[in-house]
Amino acid sequence: MNTKNILEEEVFCLKYELNTFAEGVLHTSGERWVKGFLLHTTEKQHQDRYEFVCDYVKDKNVLDIACGSGFGSYLIATKGDAKYIVGVDLDQNALRYAEHRYGHDRINHICADATKFTSEKQFDVIVSFETIEHIPNYSDFIENLNGLLNHNGTLIISTPINRKTTTELRNPYHVIEWSFDDFHNLWKDKFQIEAIYLQNAAFVRNHIPLVRIKNYVKSVVLNEKNRNPKKTIFGKAWEKFEHQYNMENCIGGFQTLVLRKK
Repeated sequence: MNTKNILEEEVFCLKYELNTFAEGVLHTSGERWVKGFLLHTTEKQHQDRYEFVCDYVKDKNVLDIACGSGFGSYLIATKGDAKYIVGVDLDQNALRYAEHRYGHDRINHICADATKFTSEKQFDVIVSFETIEHIPNYSDFIENLNGLLNHNGTLIISTPINRKTTTELRNPYHVIEWSFDDFHNLWKDKFQIEAIYLQNAAFVRNHIPLVRIKNYVKSVVLNEKNRNPKKTIFGKAWEKFEHQYNMENCIGGFQTLVLRKK
C-alpha cells in the first residue's frame, strides 16, 4: 500500500472512530465496539468477553461471526494464539476499519450475512458476541452455527438478559431479548451447555445475595448513614454462574454460554 492509500485509510478510520464516539455520546449506544471510543464500562464488557475466549483458541481454527471493527479477532490471533481466524461481518465499513487498524496475517475478513455465511471447512471454535438479539430469523442463525462448527466443537455466545423473553424493547437495534432460562432452551437440541458466565447482572431488591444481607446488618449495627439496601443490586463485572443467584429476579446484564456441539 502506497503512502496515498495509507493516508486515505487513516482518514477513513478517524472518521469511523469519530462517528462511533458521537453515536455513543448522543444515544449511549454500544452496539458497535471500536476500541477507545465507547464508555469505559461498555468497552470493558466487550473486551472481557474476548479475553475470556483466548483460553479456548490456541492452535484452533476460529470463526468470529459479527466481528465488527476487528479488535476482538485481533486479540484472538495475538493473545489467544489461534491458528487461523475468519472474521465475518455484514458491515463493509467495519471490515475496512478492521483491515487497516487490526490486520493480521492469520485473520481473513469476509463481508457476509451471519445467517447465510458458508465455509468449505468447519471451525474448532465459533465466537458470537451480542449478535443473536439483532437477528429476526435467529433459528436460521443457530442452524448455520451448528453447520459451521466441527463435531464436538465449541461455541461461545453472549446476549443480554431480560427478565422475560420479549420483542418489545427499548433498544431499537434489538429484535428480541430472552430471559435467562429461555435463552438456554434455544440450544438444548444441538448443544450441551458446559458453563455460564454473567456480566454485571442486575437483580431486583427482593433478591439479595447473602453477602449483601450481612453487609446490611453490619451497617445497621454500626449505625452507618446508608442503611437501606439499593433497589437494584449488581453482580460482578465477570463471574461464573454457579446458582448463587435466583435468576428469576434478574432484570439486566449479560450472559455468555460455553456450548459444546453434540
